[in-house]
Amino acid sequence: MFADGSEAASRAMDVALLVAQAHEADLVAVAVVDTETLSMLLRQHILVRDEMVEFGAELEASAERQLRGFANQAKRQGVSLETALLKGNIHATILAEARRRKADLIVLAGFTSTMTRRDVLAKEKQYVMDEAPCPVLLVK
Repeated sequence: MFADGSEAASRAMDVALLVAQAHEADLVAVAVVDTETLSMLLRQHILVRDEMVEFGAELEASAERQLRGFANQAKRQGVSLETALLKGNIHATILAEARRRKADLIVLAGFTSTMTRRDVLAKEKQYVMDEAPCPVLLVK
């Protein structure tokens, strides 16, 4: 389960928990701080280093809050959940983690095809779908 901070990610977690319960499976919720985009914004002089560091810390804190919320939700529902807060390129990091853990399924929050033209996160999710080593469940 990829925790991207969105409302759709909360719906995706609900579905991931149902799937985990039905199959008596363990669940991993992964959040990725997109350090690649932050570095690109610094190189393009859109951010200065202090802003990049501050924004990265804010993204990390937000991801930690969402992961804690998911962990509490899983505990209430009796599902084993491990959380992982990672840094790097979103799709490459998710795919590497899925391969490392030998994931049976990747759960992503939904997006639209028009979003992939302008939204970095939607593009990264599309790359995950294209390159995933296992089935991907997209939750609207």
